[in-house]
Amino acid sequence: MSVHHGRYSGYLLVHFIGEQPDGEQVYFSYSEDGLHWKDLNAGLPVLRSELGEKGVRDPFLVRSPKEDKFYLIATDLCIANGKGWSAAQNEGSRDMIVWESADLVQWSSPWAVTLGVPGAGCVWAPEAIYDEASDDFLVFWASATQESQEEERKQKIYSARTKDFRSFTATEKYIERENHIIDTTIIAHNGTYYRYSKDETTKNIRVEKGASLEKDSFTPLHVPVLEELLGVEGPQIYKLNDREEWCLIVDRFAEGKGYLPLLTSDLESGEFKVLPDGSFDLGKTKKRHGGVLPITAAECSRLLAAFGDGHQVLPGQFADPDLVKFGDRYYLYPTTDGFTGWSGTRFHAFSSADMRIWRDEGVILDLATEDVPWAVGSAWAPAIASKNGKYYYYFCGKMESGESAIGVAVAETPAGPFRAQPQPLITMEQTNRLGIAMGQAIDPSVFFEDDGTAYLLFGNAHPAIVQLSEDMVNVTEDTMKNLAGLHDFREAVTVLRRGGLYHFTWSCDDTGSEDYRVNYGTSEHLYGPITYRYPVLVKNKEKDMLGTGHHSILQEPGSDKYWIAYHRFVTPLTRFTQGKGYHREVCIDPLAFGEDGLMRQVQL
Repeated sequence: MSVHHGRYSGYLLVHFIGEQPDGEQVYFSYSEDGLHWKDLNAGLPVLRSELGEKGVRDPFLVRSPKEDKFYLIATDLCIANGKGWSAAQNEGSRDMIVWESADLVQWSSPWAVTLGVPGAGCVWAPEAIYDEASDDFLVFWASATQESQEEERKQKIYSARTKDFRSFTATEKYIERENHIIDTTIIAHNGTYYRYSKDETTKNIRVEKGASLEKDSFTPLHVPVLEELLGVEGPQIYKLNDREEWCLIVDRFAEGKGYLPLLTSDLESGEFKVLPDGSFDLGKTKKRHGGVLPITAAECSRLLAAFGDGHQVLPGQFADPDLVKFGDRYYLYPTTDGFTGWSGTRFHAFSSADMRIWRDEGVILDLATEDVPWAVGSAWAPAIASKNGKYYYYFCGKMESGESAIGVAVAETPAGPFRAQPQPLITMEQTNRLGIAMGQAIDPSVFFEDDGTAYLLFGNAHPAIVQLSEDMVNVTEDTMKNLAGLHDFREAVTVLRRGGLYHFTWSCDDTGSEDYRVNYGTSEHLYGPITYRYPVLVKNKEKDMLGTGHHSILQEPGSDKYWIAYHRFVTPLTRFTQGKGYHREVCIDPLAFGEDGLMRQVQL
């Protein structure tokens, strides 16, 4: 998200999974880098067709630039019903199945459009591309037809044009070769169109380029890697969002291996490099012939909310989330992650009406600018509090000396603009002077007593607490103390009060360890000592949820409902083989108390 410079920050892959019950329906998968995918909707179909053949294959997704909507089109075919490939090719459906959506989550009922010419044996793998020159979509597909001069049926590519995927111009022949041709896909770049098609005789992908989408404008392009790559079909090509590079995926049907990605930084050159196994991950289900669409951060957020794993809430790499509610909106204040050595400088705020779909409110502070006079970088682990109608944002940053400190910034609204105080609030010089044991002055959290007195909890290696002054931008130094009893304490201490007890939670181990977790203890006094109880948030290896820690806890105002926000290693876990401690994503789960009055372990 923040680390991308374009409009898009993720990808949606629509696909089917094979000739099995329910396999020929529409499945969704999601990626943030275009190479590592996670199955959405728990690996179950998102869309089903009960029309025609009662199954669909080769789904393709296109964005309608003028209408602010999406169309999903697919082959009307169900091989699993047992009619066989010969019937599918020679006397199959002449229909294309269509869905539409404004948000990729809510979809219309499907409708069928008959595009195959009379006598066509099938309509296979329809795709569409928006043609700016004519402000409509060119839709194209393969049909097996036998013309009067032909002795047998041959697969050719046909096309028609549409603005709404309901009414179409008359079908025309678009590509014909000496032998069968199917599975065409087209991408535009700098006024040139690149066309990739499967040659059914050699079972490989052939490439052409053209100055327009007109059928006569294309000439062959020599692409040696593809000419030598046999037994593949269903090509899809998409630009990677954050760089001048394109990914072509081809379905290795002959070996039954699913998709293989190839990369190029120059479509014109015809030079692709095949990615080695281990540098991509197509998720848990085998993906067959589909379509890839680059999507915005907001679209990623909606897809995760509707079809995600129920834990991750923010697309992109973020960590150390502080979850709060102001008025009728929820807010998340995380560390922006994905930087080697936790070297990010910018803080974002996110807001939501329902804790499911989060809106990026943009950058609220940048430590690399004059925003924070005392800091030079390492924007870590913020927390926020509201008092006197103002919002106080506590954050970590590194000073010129290389030491971490905690600063504070003030705003009139939860999303800013925030104005940082010229000097830090907590420094190592200060903790040393006051005789407070401290590894690093980091990881603030705020607690209010019933009388409105505010306290700041903080620390790494040793936890500490201090009373905030009435103005929230200074501390009362003689109230600063270390907290005793936080077993295995590393960082990120928080406290809440419930049932006459103070409930303390804190993170243990290292954020780069898969065993990073949250411990829990209680005390009758805010300043302790604390009685250690047990861990309340630990990894779930079977669900690929590792390094679950650095949390905050929100009590739904006026209720006994609680939520815990935390981070985990980015999924799929294959995406980053090293440095997982600065490749993290934000999750939210419900948190409950038992009848004994103690916090229950979160069930991941």
